Amino acid sequence: MAQPEVPIEVDPQSGIWTTDGLPMLYLPRHFLVNMQKGIENAIGAEAYRQILYGSSDLSALQWCRAEATTHGLSPVETFRHYLKRLSQRGYGQLEITALDEAAGTGAVTVRHSAFALGYGPKTGRPVCYVFEGSFAGGMRYVLEKAGRPGEPVCREVACAADGHPECRFELRCEAV
Repeated sequence: MAQPEVPIEVDPQSGIWTTDGLPMLYLPRHFLVNMQKGIENAIGAEAYRQILYGSSDLSALQWCRAEATTHGLSPVETFRHYLKRLSQRGYGQLEITALDEAAGTGAVTVRHSAFALGYGPKTGRPVCYVFEGSFAGGMRYVLEKAGRPGEPVCREVACAADGHPECRFELRCEAV
């Protein structure tokens, strides 16, 4: 991948970093991985997964709404743009590998996931669930703009930390 093309503006008064008008933080990868490990140790991986899912879903939906307005993108282009920005920020190489807008289904592949790399290939379990809510939120935006009812659900089905060559996620739409 070429150098990131993420535009960063820094307010000289406050020091707040923004991209396309949205406030941003720049963190080392180990900070997020160590935070995930610490929370898993305190409350368990499944409890953290559930908490993270809802907040990530909402955050992705808010981001997609703002970016679509800023850049005039279609819903699917917005979802792809979201994954491109995550890739440019060092989360891994994220790609929509299947998407059926009408059915509300899809698949996302993450190569070189920051979380799988942080845990290592012999962890013995999926650790990239941090992305599940984010991908559901991106799909939620696509469905919202299409006027399609249903609840997008995303699950990690393969993880590099569990010995797979890449991390894979499946999206489906459940009836409300």
